Amino acid sequence: MKILRQRKPKHLEGRRFYSEKLQMFFRSNWEIEMAEWLEEMDIEWDYEPRRFYFKAHKESYLPDFYLPDFDVWIEVKGYMDKRSERRIKLFKKYESPQFLLVEKLEMELIRREPSLLMALIVASMKE
Repeated sequence: MKILRQRKPKHLEGRRFYSEKLQMFFRSNWEIEMAEWLEEMDIEWDYEPRRFYFKAHKESYLPDFYLPDFDVWIEVKGYMDKRSERRIKLFKKYESPQFLLVEKLEMELIRREPSLLMALIVASMKE
């Protein structure tokens, strides 16, 4: 008898990092940190709520977080490759310019001063 392994739904693949505090899985420890900061600041957030398709460019993009009260999308990026850059540019051009990219420098600054996160969110609203 052959036992078939049950696959995770496609949108859950790659989520290997667990937040005890939030009782959910994420794709990276940085995403956990971001979600926990947003939670501590009492900011409503959705994690990977929607994939965007850019058929003419044969690309898709799944932003990490959406903040409905601010209408801002957040991407937490530990490593930026050319394809990720391309996807982010397409997203900002065709979907939403209200976008906050959080890379290593921003993560380090927010760790030292968590209130900086709110300033970055507000600044991204004005773009």
